[in-house]
Amino acid sequence: MRPRLAFVGALVCLLAVGAACAGGGDDEAAPSKAKDAATDRRDTGPGCRHIVASEGRRFRRPGTTLVYMVDAVTEPHVCYDKITFVFDPGDSPDLPPGYLVEYRKPPFVEGINTTTEGFDEAKAYLYVEMQPTSTVDLRFAGSGRRTYRGNLRLTLDKAIQHTVIVEWLDKVEDTTPEDPTDDKIIWVIGLDEKRPFTVDSANQPPRISILVMR
Repeated sequence: MRPRLAFVGALVCLLAVGAACAGGGDDEAAPSKAKDAATDRRDTGPGCRHIVASEGRRFRRPGTTLVYMVDAVTEPHVCYDKITFVFDPGDSPDLPPGYLVEYRKPPFVEGINTTTEGFDEAKAYLYVEMQPTSTVDLRFAGSGRRTYRGNLRLTLDKAIQHTVIVEWLDKVEDTTPEDPTDDKIIWVIGLDEKRPFTVDSANQPPRISILVMR
């Protein structure tokens, strides 16, 4: 039993500190309200009640080196729905990009209509903005190399509990090479209700995970 307890403890530590353990950047969160406290959530598995999450915004300051999104996946967990964005570090020191994750109401970006805002099952929306990042590596000759070849709308496992749609707003990406810090990628996560969440960023490979608590 001791090895299993040690593993759970390590998991709780990792999720509690979030991006601070990943190294680099500043991670900020809005003050939690009493209704968002960990003790207000169902204990669906070992350590779930100890994960620090709320409905407040999460922010990590953008770096100065462009990274390239290569994958986006969803997976269920006993404590949360997990949505992960994976990056090629490019010329950066193996760090994930900065991010802003918060609840927003549509329209999410002026002039862009999304499937998510008309999706009947989506009752709350997490806006996910990552910067500086791109899906076109302009270090290659010609028009560059496309790094992300996945779907605009992610496939959801049947065991996913609160996430009903995850959509990439692909028309907001700026690929101007003269100012790579203007590059950003935006996704919207539609939920069946407003839930506490947290963000975990890490390296090897650089990645950002949104954890929507159950």
